[in-house]
Amino acid sequence: MNEIAKSFLDAYASGGEIEGGWKFAKALQQAQLDYSDKGLHRLDQLFAAMRERVKPSREDMQGALQGRNFCALIAYHVIEIIRRRSGAHIEWHDRASAIQALPAGVQLPNEAFARLIALAPDQGVAFMPLDWIEAEIFSDSQQSRAADYVTSLIQQLERNGPVVWWTGMQALGRTASWQMMMAADGGAVLPLMLRSTEPMSWRALMSGLPGENPEEALQYGVDCLEKNPHDTSWQVLAYDGYADLEEARFDAVIVILYTYGRSPLQLKLAFPYRPAQAGQTFQILSPTLRGTNVEDEQVLMLGNAMQRGIQSVKWAFGTTWDQLRKA
Repeated sequence: MNEIAKSFLDAYASGGEIEGGWKFAKALQQAQLDYSDKGLHRLDQLFAAMRERVKPSREDMQGALQGRNFCALIAYHVIEIIRRRSGAHIEWHDRASAIQALPAGVQLPNEAFARLIALAPDQGVAFMPLDWIEAEIFSDSQQSRAADYVTSLIQQLERNGPVVWWTGMQALGRTASWQMMMAADGGAVLPLMLRSTEPMSWRALMSGLPGENPEEALQYGVDCLEKNPHDTSWQVLAYDGYADLEEARFDAVIVILYTYGRSPLQLKLAFPYRPAQAGQTFQILSPTLRGTNVEDEQVLMLGNAMQRGIQSVKWAFGTTWDQLRKA
């Protein structure tokens, strides 16, 4: 479904149409839906013209392929705006796959507007934008401005905290997985940083050559976290350290996350591990929380984002985090 959504948006952006076409193709292109506030205003104008001049029937928009494609394109476009503005991880589903993805017992309406569902799994939110689109098309007057609708969905995403918390937590998990891969392969776990301004590029704070001062490298990283000189929305610092557990002290990958702006988050996690030795295989132990500025319950709700980050790293030597994780 995510690929289908992308194909719709790419076809529209190139001035073309999806296979089967969509209704009101000329009017859609004239609306210049470009993810901007002005584009949202033009979407309002498009809906107004449909209500006043065309008055399409439900059969036109729900039964015919071109009508369904038209509504789907608008749905994909609106949710893409929300994804870009919030940074939330959003997945597209049809009704059947959404039921499988949602927690057991969650009910979805058996209506035409539920054929396309956008899930934000980190925040536990499901959007059914076709409901709003059909209300705008079939009502006698405007029900809700497109900009207000977008704002309301972003507010739902952020009801338990800024979306950047989950975005940063995914980056924390990805960084922990990368560093743990280095440890499992017998390599050095050198301090490094990841920033929202370059979210796919880790910056090493040491080269590993003799004569470097690890304490200076770490202090530089901590200063960057606290002062945020690059004006980022989040930063992650990771380095080799220790974790004191009940049974013993273990080597650990230490990862610190800072987010900025409204309701900043500060979080420090230790990912302890047991190196391969004396016939024992390398083992990853359970992570421990070393410090945070929010409640423990708020940290727990970020766990899925962290796990998604961990799983996003393809380990280089044929094993995975899960295979090395101690039961």
